[in-house]
Amino acid sequence: FVTTTEDMVKKLDNPELRRVDALAEDMEFFYGPGWKDNIRPSREAKIYADRVREIAEHNPKLLIGHQYTRYLGDLFGGQMMGSMASKSLELGDGKGTAFYKFDDIDDTTDFITMWYTKLNDLDLTDEEKEDIIDEANLVFDLNVKILEELDGSAMKAVWTLAWETFREKIGLVKTTVN
Repeated sequence: FVTTTEDMVKKLDNPELRRVDALAEDMEFFYGPGWKDNIRPSREAKIYADRVREIAEHNPKLLIGHQYTRYLGDLFGGQMMGSMASKSLELGDGKGTAFYKFDDIDDTTDFITMWYTKLNDLDLTDEEKEDIIDEANLVFDLNVKILEELDGSAMKAVWTLAWETFREKIGLVKTTVN
């Protein structure tokens, strides 16, 4: 999101949602300081990254679907997922769960409401809105495939529950008109 020239994506990009440093901290905890040289993306992770690069180049407004799914999904489900990971992996002192911590966000609900208001204030056509919703659903599916590669159906079930709860909470449920 740093390199995009799409103003709408920039309006929804909040530094406190960025997860790269937190993810690097977790990777170092689990795999050691040389993790960057030893760990390679999985097949499904490569597919996801290729999709991000493709739309960043050809239709950057669709990055909003990624911001929505990844950032807000991680923020909304972060406490639950972090707690589950900590318990199931018997992690102490919050080690290995930095990805799920958003220390610079005081109130998750207020932040999500603010972000969602900014999203609704974007000047998008109905077609663009549908395309972004479709992209958000694709992002969800791509993330499920990554989780299935890593841990199978248990993680898929947790991710699905968190995603659906989040969508219901903020009122974003795609309806089909017959």
